[in-house]
Amino acid sequence: MNTTNSLRWLLDDCCLYQKTEVGTFELNICELVGNLAYHSMMLEVHLTPKPGLVDCLSNGAHSDMNIDTFIASANILRPYMLMFVKSGLEQYLCTPSSILPNLRKIGIEAERAMFSATGGVNTHKGMIFTLGLICGAVGWLYKRESNFESYRIQSVIQECCAHLVEEELHNSNKIPVTAGEKIFRRYGLTGIRGEAAKGYPIIFDCALPTFEQSIYQGLSEEQAMFKTLLTIMACNDDSNLVNRGGLNGLNYVKSYSKSLIQSCQVHDDDFEQRMQDYDKVLIDMNLSPGGSADLLAATWLISQLNLLSR
Repeated sequence: MNTTNSLRWLLDDCCLYQKTEVGTFELNICELVGNLAYHSMMLEVHLTPKPGLVDCLSNGAHSDMNIDTFIASANILRPYMLMFVKSGLEQYLCTPSSILPNLRKIGIEAERAMFSATGGVNTHKGMIFTLGLICGAVGWLYKRESNFESYRIQSVIQECCAHLVEEELHNSNKIPVTAGEKIFRRYGLTGIRGEAAKGYPIIFDCALPTFEQSIYQGLSEEQAMFKTLLTIMACNDDSNLVNRGGLNGLNYVKSYSKSLIQSCQVHDDDFEQRMQDYDKVLIDMNLSPGGSADLLAATWLISQLNLLSR
């Protein structure tokens, strides 16, 4: 499915215009962006084969989830994506630094719904955080500026999350509970909080240019997503990998992904087989680059928002 067809599918599936109090019609930005976020989750999990990750052929390095678990989770999260956009839109008079608390309240509700749908399995916790920030930023920008190109989204997120690392990691006195907090205490890695505080440079400075250039050069959307995923895995300090395999596991995946990018093209005849082989290696090592999968979905979402804002 190429990018144009993806957008056409979405536009046909959504109620894109809503009637105003004065009888005119305006773009339903919550419906549009929220459903794009949902579609990004569905595209990510259906991309096959993916090393160490759940897809259509494999559960990756997971024994407690499969593609049906992810689909159930994405379906239950769909309305929350719209709520994130609406929250940003309703807070347009606030500064970006003030919109995070309400986005987090929605995120907590979304996590509860996810766990209910999956029987307690964490399929999308990291993705809820990242997609929620993007959706909230777009709602704020649309109402305030009518411009949600990627550089503006990045700026809003960076301002919104500027103090996350300082407040929740460096200056936190609480006993570490989440994997991210434990990894920071042990290795000093700031994880997804650090990415958000910096405005997700892996997405905006690395993954997004890779994806958009791949599409421009004539690769299919699927091929562009494969290339982007490997690019992310080659540079992302994925806390999922650190949690399962320590720094050795992280460095192995970064090195392997980089070598695969350099030695193989996504349109080569043996690319799929090499990805399947990579999948087997990570399964044997019990490594899953789940954080990179989250960033892939977010990259696709940003790319579509770029198209719509031009």
